[in-house]
Amino acid sequence: MNGTHLTGLEGTNPLGFFAALGVQVAFEGRSEVPHLWWSEDVIPHAVVDGSISTEQVVEQAMEVFAEWSQSPAIATGLDPTGDVKFNEDDIRAYLDRARFAGPGAGLAACLVAEGSLDNSQAAKPTDLYFTAGQQKFLKMVVDVLTGVTAEDLAIGLTGPWAYQSELSSLMWDVADDSNYALSASNPSKGKKLTNPGPEALAVLGISNYPVFGSAGRTLTQGASGGWKRGSFTWPIWTKPASHRAVTSLLAHTTGVQPELSKRADLYPSWGITRVMQSAIRRSDQGGYGTFGPPEVVWSRE
Repeated sequence: MNGTHLTGLEGTNPLGFFAALGVQVAFEGRSEVPHLWWSEDVIPHAVVDGSISTEQVVEQAMEVFAEWSQSPAIATGLDPTGDVKFNEDDIRAYLDRARFAGPGAGLAACLVAEGSLDNSQAAKPTDLYFTAGQQKFLKMVVDVLTGVTAEDLAIGLTGPWAYQSELSSLMWDVADDSNYALSASNPSKGKKLTNPGPEALAVLGISNYPVFGSAGRTLTQGASGGWKRGSFTWPIWTKPASHRAVTSLLAHTTGVQPELSKRADLYPSWGITRVMQSAIRRSDQGGYGTFGPPEVVWSRE
């Protein structure tokens, strides 16, 4: 099928998947929002309409990164530390401020929800919040969106990823799941190197994953299980899908039984060829999150 192949954005890596979603988000409100689908390779990569070149993606995304970095959903000012763990009263203020703020507005509803508080009565964020300790989520997002270069983005889209930048990482790359016991040295003593192009696109991409308030728990679309030990599920589809169709596919994909068995007969008609899942693990010390190795929980074959 003809299209522009974004070979660097692999669908088996949550970071690559989020980044591919971010490509569509970058074109929202423009005259042409590309369809998105995945190649049928063993390791599928993102494909968009052939009328959209890699150079156009880079140009458009760099413009949007600058806009989003100034959005009230990101540059909120409500938490001087740059985090999303707002106090209870500020959650509503944050969501209200971001709601009609233009670029980036939808991200706020994908980070926190009213009524979802942790034990300290601060906002309990999305399951995709992997930061902890001295790392502050929104501060890191601004760091990535303002620090990424067009060259970083071009490398991220076409691959192979270079891992040469010292910009922040939101920890959505499966390569971040490193066990100290299997390392030759303590990884905390070295500077983590990242790929800011996919990281920046992924910030846009997670605006496809809203959160919902629940007593004692923030529910995140695509996520299941507990906060410390959960999982994240996502689809791979091979038919071109508009942005609205993509949001529907994301909402209707599950890897949890018995719902998975009930929907399995429908997946092929939706163009879905496999359903991927990665464990979400958080460290006992600090609570830093990572994605475990991806696995196929359903396949068309």
